[in-house]
Amino acid sequence: MAPTVTSSNGTKLDGIDPELRKTKFAGMLAAKVDQGYEIESQGETEAVVVTRGRRRRFHAAIDGKRQRISIDEQGRPRSHGLDEGAR
Repeated sequence: MAPTVTSSNGTKLDGIDPELRKTKFAGMLAAKVDQGYEIESQGETEAVVVTRGRRRRFHAAIDGKRQRISIDEQGRPRSHGLDEGAR
C-alpha cells in the first residue's frame, strides 16, 4: 500500500509506492545523463547533476550549471538550480 503523506497545508495525500518512485527517478536521471549532465551525487530518489562549463579560447572558462533533481512522495518530478553558495 502506498504511504499517506501530509502536505504543508495539512491535507492528507496518497503517496506512490517507494519502488515506483525509485523507478521514476532512475528514468529521470537517465534522461538528464542523455542530455549531457554528469552526476555529482546521487541518492535513491534525488541527485545533483552538473553540466560541464565551456572552454573559451582567450577568456576564462564558463562554469557549468548545477541542478538538484528528485521525485517527491506523490511521484512528481522536481528540479531546481543550485547557486554557487550551495556547494
